[in-house]
Amino acid sequence: MAVRQAFAQFPSGVAVLAADVNGEKHALVASSFMVGVSLTPTLVAVAVQKSSSTWDLIRGAASIGVSIFGRGQGDLTRKLASKDRASRFEQVAVEVGDDGAVLIDDAALWLECSIHRVSDAGDHWMALLEVERLGVGDNEPLIWHGSKFRELTDARSVDVA
Repeated sequence: MAVRQAFAQFPSGVAVLAADVNGEKHALVASSFMVGVSLTPTLVAVAVQKSSSTWDLIRGAASIGVSIFGRGQGDLTRKLASKDRASRFEQVAVEVGDDGAVLIDDAALWLECSIHRVSDAGDHWMALLEVERLGVGDNEPLIWHGSKFRELTDARSVDVA
């Protein structure tokens, strides 16, 4: 547990990976998401628990939507991560791409991706996703830090030595 508490001190964005598979939407919430892995090809990365049955469903999709959540979307994050799969997408505004990528409205950033490579990483899978299409929203990103959702606030710029 000490490792988990220590890692909780590293702030990260909140990513929702989602896909429509055979007419059914599936979502996976991840705070272990990294952008800028590679610019050519454009790659991002996510670590997913091997025990995730949702990952088993969406990893076979032709396209996976990644929505980086923004300010005010903490409750929506909890809803999409709930155990009640049947109601996860009730009253959730989404766009579904031609290849099944599900993108959540009002995200700070959205990406349509395909799987580039999946590697074993202990009790997780490390997935490299190739970005096929992207967009930037007007919303400030939601932050996961200290096992809580947090929002950015304006800060004054300070030079540090």
